[in-house]
Amino acid sequence: MNRRRYRSHEGEHVVWLNFKDSSHPRAGGAEVFMHSVARRLAGEGQRVTVLAARPAGAPRAETVDGVTVRRMGNAYTVYLLAWLWVLRHRNHIDAIVDTCNGIPFFSPLAVGRRVPVLVLIHHVHQTMFAQNLPFPVAAIGRWMERVGNRLVYGRRTIAVVSPSSRSEVRTALGLVGPIYIANNGQEPLSTAGAKRSRTPRIVVVGRLAPHKRWDLLLSAFPRVAELVPDVELHIVGDGPCRSGLEAMVGAGDRVWLHGRLPQAERDRLLATAWVTVCTSELEGWGLSVTEAMSLGVPAVVLAAPGLRDSVRNRVTGWVVPHAEQLPGQLVAALVELEDPAVAKEWAERCRSWAARFDWDATTDRIASLLIHEDCRRVRADRRAICDLSTVADLPLSQAARIDYRALRSVDQIDWDEPGIGERRVRLLLAGLDERDTLVLLGRYGLDVTGIEARVARPADLVGWKRTGGPRAYDLRAYFEDIMQGVS
Repeated sequence: MNRRRYRSHEGEHVVWLNFKDSSHPRAGGAEVFMHSVARRLAGEGQRVTVLAARPAGAPRAETVDGVTVRRMGNAYTVYLLAWLWVLRHRNHIDAIVDTCNGIPFFSPLAVGRRVPVLVLIHHVHQTMFAQNLPFPVAAIGRWMERVGNRLVYGRRTIAVVSPSSRSEVRTALGLVGPIYIANNGQEPLSTAGAKRSRTPRIVVVGRLAPHKRWDLLLSAFPRVAELVPDVELHIVGDGPCRSGLEAMVGAGDRVWLHGRLPQAERDRLLATAWVTVCTSELEGWGLSVTEAMSLGVPAVVLAAPGLRDSVRNRVTGWVVPHAEQLPGQLVAALVELEDPAVAKEWAERCRSWAARFDWDATTDRIASLLIHEDCRRVRADRRAICDLSTVADLPLSQAARIDYRALRSVDQIDWDEPGIGERRVRLLLAGLDERDTLVLLGRYGLDVTGIEARVARPADLVGWKRTGGPRAYDLRAYFEDIMQGVS
């Protein structure tokens, strides 16, 4: 029963549990994450099945980009029906990604210890239950997320999408399992011919949902317009709050509510922006923000969990501690970006930061965390769980001596691209302090006197290229090839 079943090999069956699939009318960032990773796992030859709710008119089953999507039940019954499906097929499942979008699927109750289960949490939903559900349904939802999670998942491995989400999971939910960052990737955006607007323009993209707090932006905009008279605000997206937001917009306010736009049209409009904004109270990461950065558009965001990780304050945007400061910061940002040379510097930093995030790296991370959970399941790992990580900075000559398959699947690797100067390699070693890190590297025969090791800060936990362990089979040869090319 406890034999290892998942190594991310061809033919292995991964089941992904998620409330919605990517074609759902209310699909958002969590569904982009799921589909982007699932189709890449399928592209590697793995069998991937997504279990999700079935909106009206949707087929019960179909194959999308090599991924089998099975739809069942509504927003409430999908959890029971998906659980029963997992119970019935448990002997033919090699790994499970169990997404907790507020309500968990409780898949361990169906598979026990025979299958590795990775818990994926994009953000904590405690405050959203009261915003979207009536009493007592909201109270039940909060209990299930806070207490039910702890009872059922116990010490299972947890994936979150940002360092601040990890803090929330620890403090608000009290989950005790090991928590690792699997940050969002993003697809390259196409904006042929688009140029920055000659006049100040704010463009924001997102679902018009209550927790996004679009009312804060519309309330702040008149004060911004008083000081920047020619500024425009364009909001792209749809959702339950649209009618209320339309009522807030008066004639001649230079505010456009575009609704949903085709992706190409949306991206072209976004590329004309001077700045984008996110006033959300709850974000696991802030995918719309980093997508804007990939087009060279900096962001002004509230200091909400996730957003304060996706934006590097005063480097790729501005993190506002309090909503009352939003108008002043927007004005200051627009004034600063008025100079084309300054705007170009901001754009270059934004593109460089956004380029660190891609779905291939996210897929590598999710698969490696499943491998890690499988190892813990087999070995009944009861070591103390520590959220500490250490960054080790190595010269390329030393990095080429490491067998990266010997690292753990939770460790990560990054390296400089050509043209950086002396190319260096960085390791993120989970659960180790500086001393333990140098001892470990010394065992590989490295000269640790020239290696810098420091405890990782939150900004160090995102944007890594590859993971250690079985999926790092080719990294040593890759660095050796680079060494030969350099010499």
